[in-house]
Amino acid sequence: MFTPRLGILRSLHEEHVAMLSVLERLENLLAANGPQDPPNSIEAGVAGLLDEVVAALGDDVTHHYAFEETHLFPRFAERADPRIAEMLRQEHEIIRPLAKRLVAIIVQAKAEGFSVATWAEFRETGGEVVEREIFHIQKEEMGFLPALDQILDVDEDGPLRRTYAEMKDG
Repeated sequence: MFTPRLGILRSLHEEHVAMLSVLERLENLLAANGPQDPPNSIEAGVAGLLDEVVAALGDDVTHHYAFEETHLFPRFAERADPRIAEMLRQEHEIIRPLAKRLVAIIVQAKAEGFSVATWAEFRETGGEVVEREIFHIQKEEMGFLPALDQILDVDEDGPLRRTYAEMKDG
C-alpha cells in the first residue's frame, strides 16, 4: 500500500480510501437487490448509504477532480508524462456526467422512492460509476500519486494543501 510522504498526497490518498469504502457498500447494495427488486430508499441503512454516495461523488467530481486537473496534472505533464495526465483527465470527463446522473437518481429516489424503472437505471449507472471510479482510483494509487510523491518538491506541499483546503471550503 502506498504511503505518501507529502501531506497533500496523503489527503488525496485518504479520500481515495474513503471513496473505495462507499463504492464497496454501493456495489453490495446493487448486488443485494435484483433489477425487479428495488430497495426501500427511506429505510435507514439505504438512505444513509445514498446520502454518503451523494456526498462522496459531489466532493470527488468537484473539488478532488478540479484540484488534480488544475494543480497536479499540469505538474505531472511537465515533469513526468503528459499522456498519463491526459488519460486521467479524460477519465474524469467520463465519470463526471455518470456521477451527476447517479446523484440525480438518488435525489429523486429519496423524494419518491425507487420505482422498478428508476432502480434499473440506478443499478446500471451505479454499476458503471463503481467500475470506472475504482479503476481510476487504482491507477492513481499505483502510479500517479507515487510518481507525484517523487517529483513534487517538499516546498510545494504547504501551498498545495492550502489551495486544496480553500477549494473545498469555497
